[in-house]
Formats: sequence, structure tokens, C-alpha cells
Amino acid sequence: MKSLFVLCFSFLLLTGCQNPKPLTYEEGLEKCDNIRKEKQKANPNGFIIETPECIIGAQIPAFEAVSLEGVTINRETLKGKPTVLNFWFTSCAPCVAEIPGFNAIVETFGDQVNYVAIGRDEKAEVQEFLSHTPWKFQQITDGASLMKEPFKVQWGFPTTFLLNKDAEIILAFSGGKTDASAATAIQEKLIPDIKKALK
Repeated sequence: MKSLFVLCFSFLLLTGCQNPKPLTYEEGLEKCDNIRKEKQKANPNGFIIETPECIIGAQIPAFEAVSLEGVTINRETLKGKPTVLNFWFTSCAPCVAEIPGFNAIVETFGDQVNYVAIGRDEKAEVQEFLSHTPWKFQQITDGASLMKEPFKVQWGFPTTFLLNKDAEIILAFSGGKTDASAATAIQEKLIPDIKKALK
């Protein structure tokens, strides 16, 4: 009887101490939709501002793309390191204003972190843009279809996710400033959580 008790207790201890399974991306979007519906119910005539914080805790969806540098990027290739993932386009003023801050983050953390930008512009436009505005992220161009499916970006631009080493979203935010303070703001938002994700 005692050994049975010890066995049961050990099983509960082992299963109870495991990390909970992350939400799928679809489950995360469903959670976002439910939050939006609750806000609308509470304020039926009000304007609802949607923000991506609701997607935190979900793993990014399965996807595959080839970067401007010729590197295949997918959910599996991002695992093992934290990842800064940014959705942007060249004529988005706050997207562009953040780039010096992103470059400073690359300088700070180097190859300890993955850095990926998914842009909706075509390859030639992004190449022209990068020729006068260097950005040290891996660039995925022609990304409008990725933004639509499977990422379903619905929070405006720029939208930034910070992923942990298992490609789970641990920080998510959208929008930004359009002046020089944007570079400092993006570093202040990301650096503390990147440090935690590296531990």
C-alpha cells in the first residue's frame, strides 16, 4: 500500500511539474477574438483597439520562407535561440523609425538571438530601401501572403514578437513612434525580455 502511495505521489509530482503545453497559434488567435468580443460586449458603442498582447503564450505557426540572403527560415530553424520577429513595410513611418534601435539590439546580443523581418514589399523595393537604410535583420520579402496566412497579422504595423527558444511568443506589441525616440523605445521594450529569454 505504501509503495502504491509513493508511486501515485511520484506520478503527480512529475506530471504536475511539467511546463504547460503552449497554445497553438490558432488557439492564440481564438483567445484574441474572445477578448475582443468581451470588450465589445462591455462597450457595445465604443471603439475597440486591438493589440497583440493576447497572442502571448502561443507558439508561432508553421511557415517556411527564403530570406533575401538565401537562408530558409521556418519555425524549426528559429528554435534554440530567442527570436525577434518584426512585421513591417517600407512606407510605414514607425516601422522605419525603429530600425536603428533594432540594429543596436543586434549589436548588443549578436548571434545569441535570431533576428527576422517579414516585409510585405516586393524584393526589389526592399533591396532599394536597404541600400540607403541598412538593417541587420534577415529579411523575408514579398511577405504579404505570410502576413495573411498563417500569421494573420491584424494589429497594424509595425508588429513585433519576441519568441523564446521554443518559438513561443513571450512578448508582442504593435505601433510605435515616428521620430528619433523610436529607436530608444524599441530597445527599452525588448532588451529586458531578451535577457530573460537567454537565461
